[in-house]
Amino acid sequence: MSTIQRIETGHDHDHDLGQPLSPSVQEKHLETISFGDSHEVGIELYRKAGEVDWTPQENRRILRKIDLWILPAFSITQGLAFLDKTALNYGNLFGMKAGLGVTTAQFVSVPEVAWKRRAEAGAVLTRLLQSWFASVFYFGYLVATWPVSILLQKYPTGRVMGIIVFIWGIVCATTAACHNFGGGLANRIILGCLEAAVTPGLGLMTPLWWTLREQPVRHLTWYCFNGVAGIIGDLVSYGLGHATHSAVPTWELIFIVFGSFTSLWGIYLFFFLPDSPASARFLNEEQKIIAVKRIASNRTGTKNTSFKLEQVKEAFMDPKLYILFLASVAAQIPNGVVSNFSSIIISGFGFTQLQTTLLDIPNSLVQITSLVLSGYFAGKFKNSRAIMMASPRFIGNVTCIIAAACLTYAPKTSPWARLVAFWFTSFQSVGFSLSLVMISANVAGYTKRQTINVATFVGYCIGSEFSVKTLTEAEDIAGPHVLLANEAATGYPTATKAMMAGYVVKTALHLLLGGYMLYWNRRWDREARDRNEIISEEERKRKAEEIGMSDATEWNNPYFRYAL
Repeated sequence: MSTIQRIETGHDHDHDLGQPLSPSVQEKHLETISFGDSHEVGIELYRKAGEVDWTPQENRRILRKIDLWILPAFSITQGLAFLDKTALNYGNLFGMKAGLGVTTAQFVSVPEVAWKRRAEAGAVLTRLLQSWFASVFYFGYLVATWPVSILLQKYPTGRVMGIIVFIWGIVCATTAACHNFGGGLANRIILGCLEAAVTPGLGLMTPLWWTLREQPVRHLTWYCFNGVAGIIGDLVSYGLGHATHSAVPTWELIFIVFGSFTSLWGIYLFFFLPDSPASARFLNEEQKIIAVKRIASNRTGTKNTSFKLEQVKEAFMDPKLYILFLASVAAQIPNGVVSNFSSIIISGFGFTQLQTTLLDIPNSLVQITSLVLSGYFAGKFKNSRAIMMASPRFIGNVTCIIAAACLTYAPKTSPWARLVAFWFTSFQSVGFSLSLVMISANVAGYTKRQTINVATFVGYCIGSEFSVKTLTEAEDIAGPHVLLANEAATGYPTATKAMMAGYVVKTALHLLLGGYMLYWNRRWDREARDRNEIISEEERKRKAEEIGMSDATEWNNPYFRYAL
């Protein structure tokens, strides 16, 4: 049952449950809020907030402590997830296909097709191996996203995340022990299931530590460690690639090194990552109260350990869920190319194996820069998140559209120009990561926020599945595909056109999301004026905060306004 009782209005009974509530709320209605819900993490500390006074200096001191302890933990965890996921990219460069003993017959079952394509089998096999392994990873991710999110809700996040990270490190390292195609596939499925806890989980945990204004730059900082991890992976793989006299093949060394460090990091998380400010050992009692009061100002509550079916139902009635889902599908089609096939595309420009490894580094640098700058400006300027997701004036999807167009139509005799265009497709991370910030800032009620977050990552998996299934070999195996082996010499124009289409669709959807939320903000303000319910902005925020701490959703909080 919701912790906020039904608000009495003259038109309450004929309210359309598919639309946000917009009732006239009197001060007396705040008395109906139940603050006795033991499932709301930090509620006892919030009750004491009125007893504590603090200065801006104390607020900054607490923020510095959180940034020092929590932000690095989130960043490194996200980076390791990306590194272990894309280790396949490096393994593919250093003989993973031969190490797994994969044969063409495992992919080409029709004798006539195999006979016709025998000459191309080696090149095709490399792409197919990478495609299958990338694909089953996202299948595992898809299956596990909601279950692991519930685990993170029900139990202390530090303990759950630490155990999952420790196990996934072991799974990553044991990839080196796989010596056949089936074993490799099973390994990648398990890895996908475990890593489903990371980015969705960190997205849900971010609003538990930082205020609305602080979230964008912190969220995009830990997300930009995808790029940092990409640089580290390139350099480590480049170094291991020179270990030509090792008894262990290079591709196995890559997985062993990455996986071992990940397991060590899991041990750290288990003991030192707190569940919320309420259990943070680096804060004293008074600082915990202030920290909880800080995040209460987000109007979305804290973490609630009770899974509420009514909030799941409301999430599926919310247009935001479907817009974010479709935008995520569209975003991951081009992302599947950049994340899983960058080595193939760069080497297709005419570069050697080791050159390809180094030339992927600027790709990561562009990603890091675009994410950090976008996060800074989104937090600094009010109502700029949607603009940052789709604006040609700064960073976002339009940059990706231009980059994909250049990659497609630049002269094939200019490999460096096309390489630079490929680097700039890394701006794609801005739109997706800011959509996660939009969820944390604009979806209240922990179960509802969790549900929309899961739906977004289901879209992420479906888009990734589509991309890795279609961005391989066309007529050779089955179905319509777009990364065609016979287009290798021309830079895979069908694939780059698919990337461009994905960027256009997600840009339009992000603009639609911003327009939807702007419409409701104006409508709620207009209805409040029509009811002669005139209160100061400060008072509205206070009431929105109090109702938010009851785990009420934004549809059941008449003082809530979307942060654009």
